[in-house]
Amino acid sequence: MAKKRVKHAHDRNRLKRVIRESFRLERHSFPNIDIVVVGKSGLDKLSNQELFNLLSKLWKKLASRCEKSQLV
Repeated sequence: MAKKRVKHAHDRNRLKRVIRESFRLERHSFPNIDIVVVGKSGLDKLSNQELFNLLSKLWKKLASRCEKSQLV
């Protein structure tokens, strides 16, 4: 998380913790790939639960795309 997007260090750290935990719970859905998460402005305004729900949807979407690309 860049300081340009999230001003306070404690907010950046919170976001990183939630992203890591969310991915840890979903990583069984992914093949061995590298993933880069780029945050947008305003993420620091979301609660942990809102962020977790958003990430969960995104991980599922990404997992289905990975699955489709492996079938080809």
